[in-house]
Amino acid sequence: MQHALTSSVARAVVIGGLLLAGTLALSRGHAASHRQVRLVLHAVSEPDEVYLSWWRDGDVRVELEPGELPGMIFTCRAWVNDGCQWKGIETLEPIDATHYAYSYDETVLRCRPGARPYWRTPRTGIVTIED
Repeated sequence: MQHALTSSVARAVVIGGLLLAGTLALSRGHAASHRQVRLVLHAVSEPDEVYLSWWRDGDVRVELEPGELPGMIFTCRAWVNDGCQWKGIETLEPIDATHYAYSYDETVLRCRPGARPYWRTPRTGIVTIED
């Protein structure tokens, strides 16, 4: 048995197991300090416009650490039926403990030959944080 623990493979397995156990213990303690919140977008959506938004299917859930709110950037890439690949960029800047200033912009990344890109549809709004 003692010979098994002195082999390099057995040592690596034991050390790896200890590191994994320690990491799991730390991550459980770390996750407990976070709170999951719902980010609710309040912005005007123009009819018939395409927005590459994380909010396209409803509110977004994130985990936040206690204390000061971080700024956030969400990006989304997709081929649109205009024949171009677009990148949507949503930026959240903290206003106070429960609100973010929201801005959306997009850019064309590339187009297929003969494509006619749509026009950009930037917008602004507010994002509220709800538990």
